[in-house]
Amino acid sequence: MTTIAWDGKTLAADRCSWSSGARRGVRKVFRVTVPDGRRFLVAFAGDGTFALQVLAWMRGQRDRPNPVDFCPLEKIDHQCALVIDERRRVWQLGNALHYSQMRERFYAYGGGQDFAWGALEAGASAKRAVEIAIKRSDYAGLGVDTVSFR
Repeated sequence: MTTIAWDGKTLAADRCSWSSGARRGVRKVFRVTVPDGRRFLVAFAGDGTFALQVLAWMRGQRDRPNPVDFCPLEKIDHQCALVIDERRRVWQLGNALHYSQMRERFYAYGGGQDFAWGALEAGASAKRAVEIAIKRSDYAGLGVDTVSFR
């Protein structure tokens, strides 16, 4: 479970990772500089091991991971990350590691996205949208991390 929100300036995600009945604190949002100098904001959902390999790939620290080593074929069409480029464009990154541009000014993704979308539509910041998802759902927890281009 994860809740991610983008308000046009800040990318936010909850800190909770679930494993059976246990919850653990993790970081899901990152500022990434790729080898050619471009910068991105990235928030991950799904398998944490895969997310860390994708993050290393984005940073030019490893070869492109093979998605089928991490994702069952029935989940290959799911989204693994939300990526924001320097022009503030919103991109979904699927488990197959293909990008799809979303034509949204703000965006929410993950198990608590319904709460986050509603909060964003009502004018909340990305951080506040995730806090609302934490308060009102089982799909976010343990606080909020944020990143921005500032």
